[in-house]
Order: sequence, then C-alpha cells, then structure tokens
Amino acid sequence: MKKIWVIKELEKHPLFTLNDFVRLAKKPPEYARTYLYRLQKEKLVFRVEKGKYTVFDNPLVFSSYITIPSYISFWTAIRYYNLTEQLPSDIMIATAKPKKSIDFRGIKIRFFKTKHMWGYGKQRYNGFDIFVADREKCVVDSMLIKNTPFDEVIKSIRQKGTDKKKLAEYAIKTGNKALMKRIGFTLRKIPDFNAEWLIKHLDNNYIPLDWDHNKKGKKDKEWKIIINRRLDDIT
Repeated sequence: MKKIWVIKELEKHPLFTLNDFVRLAKKPPEYARTYLYRLQKEKLVFRVEKGKYTVFDNPLVFSSYITIPSYISFWTAIRYYNLTEQLPSDIMIATAKPKKSIDFRGIKIRFFKTKHMWGYGKQRYNGFDIFVADREKCVVDSMLIKNTPFDEVIKSIRQKGTDKKKLAEYAIKTGNKALMKRIGFTLRKIPDFNAEWLIKHLDNNYIPLDWDHNKKGKKDKEWKIIINRRLDDIT
C-alpha cells in the first residue's frame, strides 16, 4: 500500500477503528495492526483509545464520535459559540452512559453522563459533521452537571445571541427545580423579558445562586434563591 494513498483515505473519517482499516487495506488483521503501529510511530496516525484511531490532532474533530450517542457541550460548547473569551483546557462531552476520561496528546477528553440527551445537532467543523449542544442546551447542561465555572455560564446567558425564552423552556423540560430557580433569577433582569411564568414550576426549598460559592447570603423569597454572589460583578 502506498502511504500517501492510505493517509488520504483515512482523512475522510474523523475517527476509524481497526476493523475499518482492515476493510480499507484489504489485508489480514495482523498486517493491518502492524501497519497502523508503524504509522503511529511516524505520528501520521494517533491512537485515541483501544481500537480507535484518527489522523487529526484536534479533538473537536472526532471527540463526539468516540462513544455514540454523545455530543460536545458544557464549557467546550460555550467556547465553541464564542460565548466566552476563556479557553478551557479540556474537551467536555455529554454521553448517555458513563465513560472514563481519555488523555489525547496532552488534552483531556472528559465524559459526563446525562439523561437529557436532546438539544444538540450537527455542526460543520473542519470539513466534518460534529455533534454539538445548541447554545441554550450547553448552558443548561453546565448548570445541571455544575462542571463549568458559574461566571462563564452567567456570561453565556447574557449574550445577545442566546434565546432567553428557549433557555427557560429547556429549564422546564429538565424538571430540575434548582436549574429553573437559577435561570429564572438570572433572566428576571434581562430587559423586555418576562421570567415570571417560571415561578409556578418552583418549590419552596432555597438553593445558593452560585454552586461554587459559600451558601451564605440574602434570601430572595420570589425565586427561593440564596444570593451568595452579585451578578453585576460578573463581566
């Protein structure tokens, strides 16, 4: 096999398996495994995990294909949509089943199990379709799993391109009372937006506004929020 031809064929796929390579090479598995090993030594192919490979060094290209179904979300998707200037070091993936993190060329790909496998779709990226949460869903996911800094989530909510009504509807769809309280409390000061219709879905338990902060603060009786952070300090 000519190496140039092989690499060009592999570049058509964000991720491929050993079996995929066997079919491409039309060679026995042992030969294919040895050939792949040589390509890895030359850094023309990278091993993602056992039996899965790629020719791309950018994890965004292939990370939503490692386990199916899954999609890019949380802080990674917030950055993908340029809702923050911060650059998270990890790639964060929402999955239907638990999965251990993967270290790929110094970048950690982290998987977070969620029962809310909706609100995502295909985005064209570097010539491939990748699966990414929509703008509002990555905010909801981040608030549910609490794996993204509170400040970054609040900034995302305030961005002009974020659909505030859709965000509130997503919060209700999850059935998570704490999420609805945080979303409603944040949205209430958005000009020309009425968040009051969220109140009927709440219970009487108080929760802290910022999940990463201490739980002391003034209580908002309307939204059942302990105001342990000033939102106007977040810029």
